[in-house]
Amino acid sequence: MAVSGGPDSMALLHLLLGVADSLDLRLVAAHFDHGLRAASAAEADRVCGWIDAAGVECRSGRPAEPLSPRQEELRRARYAFLHRIAREEDASRIATGHQADDQAETILFRILRGTGVRGLGGIPARRGAIVRPLLPFRRRSLEAYLRERRIAFLVDPSNLDPRWERARLRTRVLPALEASWEGPVRERLLELGRAARRADRALEARARFLLERCRLEGVAPDRWKSGAEALDLDRLRGLDREGLARVVRRVARTAGVRLTKGGTRAAVEFISGGRSGGKVDLGGGLVAAREFRVVWIGRPAEAAPDTTLTIDGPEPGRGRISLGGRPVIVAWEPGREPIALRARVELALERIAFPLVVRGWRAGDRIRTDAGTRKLKKLFGERRVPRSARRQVPVVASADGRVVAVDGLAVDPGLWPDAAEERLVLRIEDA
Repeated sequence: MAVSGGPDSMALLHLLLGVADSLDLRLVAAHFDHGLRAASAAEADRVCGWIDAAGVECRSGRPAEPLSPRQEELRRARYAFLHRIAREEDASRIATGHQADDQAETILFRILRGTGVRGLGGIPARRGAIVRPLLPFRRRSLEAYLRERRIAFLVDPSNLDPRWERARLRTRVLPALEASWEGPVRERLLELGRAARRADRALEARARFLLERCRLEGVAPDRWKSGAEALDLDRLRGLDREGLARVVRRVARTAGVRLTKGGTRAAVEFISGGRSGGKVDLGGGLVAAREFRVVWIGRPAEAAPDTTLTIDGPEPGRGRISLGGRPVIVAWEPGREPIALRARVELALERIAFPLVVRGWRAGDRIRTDAGTRKLKKLFGERRVPRSARRQVPVVASADGRVVAVDGLAVDPGLWPDAAEERLVLRIEDA
C-alpha cells in the first residue's frame, strides 16, 4: 500500500491492518520521498517509524535524480516506485488512500479542463493492480477515525499551496461554491461521477457489440503481429463518432495500449477519411492502416529480408524464397500438355531468355499485356491487391530484367504457349 504519512494513507494503513487477518492479507507499506522540501527526509524517517511500530514492513525510496515540481512528473515517479516495490514483493494489489473528497475535486478539475463521459466518472476504484478502497469515505470521517484512536499523521503543506491547481480547487474554488451555492456541492459532484460511470459502462457494452459487428473473421494478417484486428470499413464509417472512438480504444486496450486523446482522434479521422493504402501511428506501437474496405489496427510485423530465386534452365527444380515476410515455394519443370489448373505460371519454353529470376515487386516494374505495357503498381490497384500484400507477390523476370509474369495476375502475351508448344511450368505456393 502507498503510505505518504498524510491522514488518508495513515487511515488506509490502520483500516487494512484491522481486516488483514480475516482477509488473509500480507501488508507491505511503500513510502516515496519526492525530495522537494528540506524536511522531507526527516518526515520519511518519521513515517517509516510509525509504520514499523504498527508491525508492517516499510519500503521507502527517493528519486535517483532531482524531480521538477510538476505534478505529472511527480506522479509518474511515485507510481513507478510503487509498481517496482509491488514486483519485488510479489504483491497482487497496490492500495492508495484516495477518498471521496479527492473524487469530487477530480471531477470538478476535469469539468474545468474539459472531459468526456469517462473523465466525468473520476478516479476508478480499480485500474489494473491499483485499488482505492477509501473512495466511499469523506476526508472528515477518516480524520475523525484517526483522532479517536490517537493515530499520528503528517500535514503536507503542498496540499494547501495555491501554486498547485488541485490545492486551489481544494482551498478556494470548492469552498467558494459551497458558500454561494445551495445544497451539498461535493455530494452533487460525486453523484455526477456515479452517473457518468453508469453511462460509461453502458457505452462500453455497446462498444463490445459494435466491435463484434465490425470484426472481419478469416482475414489473414500477413504483415501484422498476433492480435491485430481486421475491421469492416463500411460498418466503421456507419458508426457515430463516440461509438467509433470507443471501438478503437477497445481494440487498443486489448493490445495493451491506452490511447491518448490525440491517438484516438487520429484513428477516428483516419478511418473516416483516410485513403486506401494509408496508415497512421496511434502510439504505443499501434498502427491503423486501410486496405480497400478493410481497416487494420495492430502492430506491424517485422518482415524478413526478401530473397530471390534463379532458374538457370528448363531442367526441373525447386526452391524457396521470402517476399515481404511471406515464405514461398517455387517448383518448375518442362511439359507439353496445358496444365493451367495445377500451375500458377506457364511460359513458352523456346521464347524464354534464361536465366529467369523469381523476386519481389520493384518500383517501376512494368509488364506487357494485350492492352499495352502496364505498370505493376496500376495492375495491383486494378486487381485490388492491398498495398501491404504487394511486396509478397512473386514476379518472374527474364535475363534482361523484363517482367514476364506476375503470380496469379498476368503473363506477357508474347510468352503465352500455344496448345502444342513446349512450356515451362512454374508452381508457386505458400511454404
